[in-house]
Amino acid sequence: MHTVVDYAAGVEEARAWLIEHKAEAQLSWPQIAKFTDAGPSTLSLFASDSYAGDNTKVATKVLAYRDRLHMQTEIIGDSPMVPEWYDTATSRRITELLRWAQSGEFVLIVTDPGIGKTITAERFASADPNVWLATMSPATAGVGTMSAEVAEAIGLGQLVGSPQQLSRKVRDFVRGKSGLIIVDEAQELTDKAINEIRGWYDRTKVGVALLGNSGVLGRSKSRTSALAQVVSRFSMRHSQASATPEDIAACLDAWGIADEQQRDFLHRIGRMPGALREVTHTLKIALMASFSAGTPLTLNHLEQAARERSPQFGAL
Repeated sequence: MHTVVDYAAGVEEARAWLIEHKAEAQLSWPQIAKFTDAGPSTLSLFASDSYAGDNTKVATKVLAYRDRLHMQTEIIGDSPMVPEWYDTATSRRITELLRWAQSGEFVLIVTDPGIGKTITAERFASADPNVWLATMSPATAGVGTMSAEVAEAIGLGQLVGSPQQLSRKVRDFVRGKSGLIIVDEAQELTDKAINEIRGWYDRTKVGVALLGNSGVLGRSKSRTSALAQVVSRFSMRHSQASATPEDIAACLDAWGIADEQQRDFLHRIGRMPGALREVTHTLKIALMASFSAGTPLTLNHLEQAARERSPQFGAL
């Protein structure tokens, strides 16, 4: 006995959902087309029951799109909520340094990844319109590209012009505002670009905080280097290679991890490269697994998640 497949029902189901989804999500046919692998005109005709081609084929693509959206919604709904913010000893120290810099000082903050340097800077900048955070990359290494990135960060938009013109516009904007320019990922900058920032500080007395990894620290140690003039202007420097035990404990408290074995394991994760970021990734993966299994979080979930993250965690 052969099963009778009601293709018409599938087409009508897809058509009804597509019309409702377009209205609720306020999407255009071209926008939906990007997700369905069906042309905008095809979708429009299909929705109005005017498509002369293979309606079943279009319905299959629409329903696949629907199912993918449902799956993504379920994943998001089941995902553990990452704590939006938690204070750590390191974040408090970095905040103190940023406050000091805003008083018209030049500071250097160097940490290894995953300790919370960037999120602390983002939080500090979000609380004051006269604190501007510009994040550097290999594409912004030079004087002109760095100046353009800072110009956009301080609200001047995407400026064009010579490096000298861009630099002057930045100086004119920040002068007299008692502001702070935070330059994250400063290790990506050339010595000339860092010296240009030093020039802004000299001419306007705007506060400056250079944030980066050990690369920028190594270049700034010598007073005989190309950065000698920059080094002499640092009123405070902070260098930190790893998260403190207090930092890791604060992270685990924010996640609500009370089990001592779990905490001990995650403390070991937090002392490795990646620090709090690795702890967070491990917890997210482990909690997803526990939610999927319908069981409370266990040490086994954490160990498996750590192994999935990196083989180096297998021996912990």
